[in-house]
Amino acid sequence: MVSVKINKKKNNDIMTPFRVITFFAGLLFLILGVRFLAVGDAPGALLNGIAGMLFLLASYFSFRNKKINEKR
Repeated sequence: MVSVKINKKKNNDIMTPFRVITFFAGLLFLILGVRFLAVGDAPGALLNGIAGMLFLLASYFSFRNKKINEKR
């Protein structure tokens, strides 16, 4: 039998782990903010909510820049 090796294109984008980690960190901080809000810790909820939004914003802009660069 003949063995055929299929070469797949490897993703050489070094920013992919950064994008994924920032997205999940943002979700984690938002969940923690909701938890602190339920417990009654308003400053903790505010700080975690802001941190979550900043992480999600960083993830969004990096994904958006990737799409813009792919179109070029």
